[in-house]
Amino acid sequence: MPEFSVLDFHERAVRTPSHEDVGEMRDLLVGTLREHGCDPEVDDAGNVLASKGTGTPHYVLNTHIDTVPPHVPFSRDGDVVEGRGSCDAKGPLAALLAAFFAVDPAEGRVTLAITPDEETDSTGAAALDLDADGVVVGEPTDLEACTSARGRFQGTVELTGEGAHAAEPGTGANAVGAAEHALEAVRTYDAARGAAEHPELGPPTLTPTRIAGGDAANRVPDECTIVFDRRTVPPETQTDFFEGFAAYVRDAVPDHVGVDVD
Repeated sequence: MPEFSVLDFHERAVRTPSHEDVGEMRDLLVGTLREHGCDPEVDDAGNVLASKGTGTPHYVLNTHIDTVPPHVPFSRDGDVVEGRGSCDAKGPLAALLAAFFAVDPAEGRVTLAITPDEETDSTGAAALDLDADGVVVGEPTDLEACTSARGRFQGTVELTGEGAHAAEPGTGANAVGAAEHALEAVRTYDAARGAAEHPELGPPTLTPTRIAGGDAANRVPDECTIVFDRRTVPPETQTDFFEGFAAYVRDAVPDHVGVDVD
């Protein structure tokens, strides 16, 4: 069985693009695990899973193989490595692999769980059901041990009005015009509700990231969609946020425009 080289694997991983499709990078990971005597599986959500040992306690080593665009080629100057994913998160991946190969639990179980889409929708992580006693997550932290992290919700504000000719705007209900009220709600939501700061993570954030509406330059638009990104901190839950935010947006937008927050 070949000896695992953290640096060699790291270089191969960074050289492998995974900003648009993780297939090649997942093949590299699965092949490396098999070369070192493991029997990995790829679940329906695209997660790569491998385990050692049985029973409890059960510890999970987790990170991801996807990167943000664009792909940046690998380069090295002495001890400095550059390239997309070199830090987030193919560096942590190489370290977790080394730990997983080295461990031989006399009791309990260790699972390597590598997700495919942490940078986008995190459907891989959402599909994991591992009943772990503890999880080590490989993410860039300036080499500090972190015991908490912000959560992420993505949602949409859908505004529905009534179409009309732009020459007679008063005969319609302008959904794009109502977006200014919805965006103001996004900007002021946390200040209005007095969101508490987490001692380690700071305050939550709420950011509009995409907006679309209207289908013609001379027509009052009857629909507009705003996509937002929510970074939450304890003790806020997904249910708490969406219920509170939906009510806040509804109060901010004129009554003649429909509001749906999802």
